Amino acid sequence: MDTPYLYLYINLFTILVPLIRSFESRVAYYRSFKGLFLAIAMVGGFFIIWDAIFTHYAIWGFNERYLSGIYLLKLPLGEWLFFVTVPYSCVFIYRVLNYFIRKNILARQQTSISNFLMGFSVTIAIVYYDRWYTFLTFSFLAILIYLHTKVWQTPWMGRFYLAYAVILIPFLIVNGLLTGSGIEEQVVWYNDDENVGIRLFTIPVEDAFYGMLLILGVVSLYEYYGKKWGLPFAQETTTE
Repeated sequence: MDTPYLYLYINLFTILVPLIRSFESRVAYYRSFKGLFLAIAMVGGFFIIWDAIFTHYAIWGFNERYLSGIYLLKLPLGEWLFFVTVPYSCVFIYRVLNYFIRKNILARQQTSISNFLMGFSVTIAIVYYDRWYTFLTFSFLAILIYLHTKVWQTPWMGRFYLAYAVILIPFLIVNGLLTGSGIEEQVVWYNDDENVGIRLFTIPVEDAFYGMLLILGVVSLYEYYGKKWGLPFAQETTTE
């Protein structure tokens, strides 16, 4: 059965609760909108370019049965919204956890986690250098974590890792809806010649690290602007 607005419905499902709760007085997510949307726009722009190139070369693509028919740069509207609704909702989770868990409980482990992720990512990128989705995802992730750990010495990486562990739960739900259980049910399809071919249920394993790269990129700028403009949430996340 064709559902031409399914991708739009998935985006709505993704953002609905965080959007409603954004104006709750305690977390007050709305107070960080200026930095949040600037971060989403900047990081999203990079991912849109990446997305458009991969779509052009059929490294992944979209099932027209589940699209609205509205395109920009040959990408469906639902895909553009994905890079707004997903970061918006994931940073909401990050902010909520920071509000209710004041201590950076992974402060002592964050360097070890970062070193493991860097080593793992570099290894996968080298082994699968000929598979574009795998190679670029793990290469970019290794570089970004390296900058945070070795160059910027970011104090909130433990908080990010804790938040991303929680984010993986809705991630599996949303990406599961997008990737479907069979070719006819897939909103987004992947060319398995360009990835390792391992799936988390129906989801290419690279998606979990692609998601980490996306959200870490947004959180990086979110925290940067928060600190630059002296917003309260930035001070909360830099304390251990």
